[in-house]
Amino acid sequence: MGDFIVVKVSGRLLSPPRLDYLKSLRDSVLEASRSVGIAIVTGGGSLARSYIDVLRGLGVSEAFLDVVGIKASRLNALALALTLTPFSPPRALESVEEAVELAFKGLIPVMGGLQPGQSTNAVALTLAEALKAKLVINMLSGIDGVYKPPPGFEGSRRLDKLSYTDMEELLRSYPQIAGSYKLLDIVALRVAERSGIKIFFTSGDDPQVITRIVRGEHVDGTLLF
Repeated sequence: MGDFIVVKVSGRLLSPPRLDYLKSLRDSVLEASRSVGIAIVTGGGSLARSYIDVLRGLGVSEAFLDVVGIKASRLNALALALTLTPFSPPRALESVEEAVELAFKGLIPVMGGLQPGQSTNAVALTLAEALKAKLVINMLSGIDGVYKPPPGFEGSRRLDKLSYTDMEELLRSYPQIAGSYKLLDIVALRVAERSGIKIFFTSGDDPQVITRIVRGEHVDGTLLF
């Protein structure tokens, strides 16, 4: 297998599961995989956040809340992996090494979270670095890119392009606690910056966006580089 891209799928797109969405996502991934190697990382979404919010109210530590988020993201990853089987191993992978090994064999690895303190965005960037992928497609839910100021605020507008430095300034205003990694986190940004990995933030509400990007078609979004 030659070039790779990593697709980071927001957990909000996968949880709760929707039959039509998973079918369309499967079709888009398989179509794109004819042209480029694909690896996928899923977030925890509403499943993770619902548990985290309740358990945080009960005084559970952030470290254990991260564990809850990891479990939720792996359930989303398992559902997607089963959707893609036999082109994907029928399980949520739990190590970058195994994901890389299977990707080089032509399969489509699907992962969730790995360890407390590390967001699934960081997992996606680490996997991209290991595969020497130069692009991560970050599929967002309900938003088509990075906005400044955030949507809902006066004067909010989507940024077409963003530097690593600009993104770091934005991230400083985001709380870095379990279940609240907005867009990206500092760890993921550092990995992207050191290996020159571009991240394209776009809406994942239509899964066909993956195929369109691989084909080189215009897609609304924000390119981080």
